Order: sequence, then structure tokens, then C-alpha cells
Amino acid sequence: MINNIQQQVKGFIKRYRGNIFLKRLSTVLIIDIFVKLSGFVLLPVFLRLMTQEEFGLYNYILSILNTFSLVLNFGLYIPLTKFYHDSKDPWERGKLLYTLSVTLVITMCAVLIPLYLLKIDYWFIKLLFQNPIDYQSYRFVIFFSLLATIFSFMLTNYFYSAERIGLIKKYNFARIIAINIIVISALYFIPGDKANTRLIFTYAIEFILFCFFLRFLVKKMVPRFDKDIAVKSLKMGFPIMLSAIMGIVINFSDKFFLERYGDFRALSQYYLALSFAGIIPVIFASVQNAWLPIFMKEKDLKLNLTKTSQLFKKLFIVFTCIAIAIWLLFFTLFQTGIIPSKYDGVAYILPVLLVTNIFASLTPILSNYLIYFQKTYIVSVTGLFVCVVSLLSSYFFIRRWNIYGAALASLISSVSYLLIYYIIVKSLAQKYLLHNPNSKTTLT
Repeated sequence: MINNIQQQVKGFIKRYRGNIFLKRLSTVLIIDIFVKLSGFVLLPVFLRLMTQEEFGLYNYILSILNTFSLVLNFGLYIPLTKFYHDSKDPWERGKLLYTLSVTLVITMCAVLIPLYLLKIDYWFIKLLFQNPIDYQSYRFVIFFSLLATIFSFMLTNYFYSAERIGLIKKYNFARIIAINIIVISALYFIPGDKANTRLIFTYAIEFILFCFFLRFLVKKMVPRFDKDIAVKSLKMGFPIMLSAIMGIVINFSDKFFLERYGDFRALSQYYLALSFAGIIPVIFASVQNAWLPIFMKEKDLKLNLTKTSQLFKKLFIVFTCIAIAIWLLFFTLFQTGIIPSKYDGVAYILPVLLVTNIFASLTPILSNYLIYFQKTYIVSVTGLFVCVVSLLSSYFFIRRWNIYGAALASLISSVSYLLIYYIIVKSLAQKYLLHNPNSKTTLT
């Protein structure tokens, strides 16, 4: 019996060493778990250094930054991931990196400079904030934070696309250590608006670290701007950008209506629940980052579909187990007083948000095929439908049940997205297989 166990262990190790996906996933996953773990360890500290209103306001602004940054990168991370692996020539890859970087800077300037100078952002703030906020004191730091978020996201995406795992580890560890130490010190020693203070120091350090690690990208660039690559990239990224615009409605409508019909205290409870439920998307992001380059390289649709189906089922089981563990963790922290009693509403909405994040995390596994088949326009059409579902459910449920309605609306949107993508991808795969009778695998 002992010999059998030893053989099984040796067999697993051998399979692990030969499986590129598992090796890459384990490396990236350890980093992201460490990132999220540091957030959990420090969460009680932030809850005590910030008032409930400040905690809710800070996270609401953070949601705005993260949501709009996905629009203002113009979907250029998609052609980076797609085209980078189409050529093995360092010169061609360097030209791609330079062209995409210049294109991003030009398009961002064309949008953000008029927006700032003409003060169009004041109209957005009036729309997004029902509760009073001294926007003038936040204005510059919000624009600066938006730039830092976009640049950091694109740099990280390059590291993943180029499979430079060592740099990802160094970049993330530096962000964890520097940002947390300096931000906590600033919150402790500097009086005044803690939400503003946390934003300023978080993104100042973020930008400094971005500038330091940017040199690894610049070294690989070839300073040749290719107009054809730029046009092709913008065409590929445009549907993704439209999808991100719709994602503002889908992913932000629950927070928007909760701020409108509630207050920053209600938002603080909702965001605390999202912090716990957010472990699942963080883990999935590691899976996606490790999976996507391998997924794009595989040209055999039959084999790709089989692998995707297996990954989907395994992730569902793993995420369900993680969700149960997360709820037990919150319950323990709340009962022991580590989480203050004023956040008691989290215990009731957390299970719903955990289920929501399971479905939301599984959806990109299917949506990858729209990039694979180069039919990214379907993302926009799908997003439009889910936008309507999200808006209606958020409006009706949040007005009646506040944070509980927000959790329910978020669940409805996530389930709708997953089901629609399943139907679309299954249809696309079947059409392809119909014209390629040698490949008979279908999604199940």
C-alpha cells in the first residue's frame, strides 16, 4: 500500500513537471494568493484607521478607477496577447510592443486632455455621486490614479504575454510591500480625509514602481511605428472597449444605485463583502493569465475544447470549496471581534456574492473563444443585453432591499452572462466542426 502511494505521488510530480500550465499556474497563483492574503491581514487595520464613510468612499472611487481604466486602455491588451504569439521574431515583437505603446499614449491623450481641460469630468461626478463629495480636492489624484492604473495593467499584461514570470513576482512583491507600508504609515500619521490620503499614496507608489519596471518593456521595443499594426489592433480592441463600456453598466450598476439610494455606510458593508468574495476572481485571474497564452497557442480546436471543458468543471468544484472556506473565515473574524460589529450586514450578503463571483469568474473561460474565433464583436452584442438586465435588476431590487438587493442584482447579471456565452460558444464550435468533420468534440 505504501509503495502504491509513493508511486502515485511520483506520478503526480512527473505529470506536474511536464505540465506547463500547472507549473505556470502554481507560480502565479502563489503570488496572487500572497497579494490577497496581505489584503486580508491588513483589512482590520484599514477598517480602524478609516471611518465607515471613508472606507465606503475610497472603495467607490476605486471601483470607478478600475472600471473606467478597462475602457481607456481601448482593448489594446487583447491584440498584445494575440499578436505577440503570432511571431517568434524578436524584431517583429519589438515593433509590436512599440506600436501598441505609442497607440495607447496617443489615444489616451486624445481623450483625457480635452476631458480635463473642458471640465467634462464634473458632469460624470454629478452623475456618479448622489452623496456630497469635495471633488475639487480629489480631481487631480483621480486623473493621476487613472493613468497609473492603465499603465500598470498594460505592463502586467505584457509580462504575462511574454511569460516573464520572474518579473511578475518581483513587480507584485514590490507593490505589496511598498504600497502597504507607506499607505498605513500615511493613514496613521497624516490627519484629515483618509480616503484622499490613501488614494494619493497608493497611486504615487504605484506609478513610481511602474516607471522602474517599465525599463524591462522598453528594452524589448523596436522604435518602429507600424500603422497597419496600429489600425488592426484598434479594430480588434474596439469591440472589447465597447464591451468594457457596457461592463461599466454591468459591473458598476449595483454600486451606482447603492450609492444613489443608500449612503457610504451601506457601500462600506457591500465593499467589505466584495473584498472577501473577491478572492475567487483574484484566483481566477491567475488561472486566466496562465491559461490564455496556452489557449491561444493551441490551434487544434478539438483538443482546445476538451481542455476547456475539463478546466471549467474543475474550477467550479474548486471555487465552490473556496467559497465555503471564505464564508467560514469571515464568520470567525466577525465573531471574534476582528471585524467590527457595525459590519454585521456582510454575513447575509456574502454567500450571494460568493456564488456571483463563481459564475463571473467562469464566464471568461468561455469568452476566450470569441477572441480565438476573432469574433469579438459578439462581446458587444452580448454586453448590450446584459446591460439591460443589470440596470433593471439593480434599479428595482436596490430601491427595495438596499445592499441585499445589490447582491441579488449582481447575481442575476453574472448568471445571465455565463448562460449567454455558453450558448454562443457552443454554437460557434458546432458550426466550425460542421465544416471540419475530422474534429468532433463539442462543449458539454
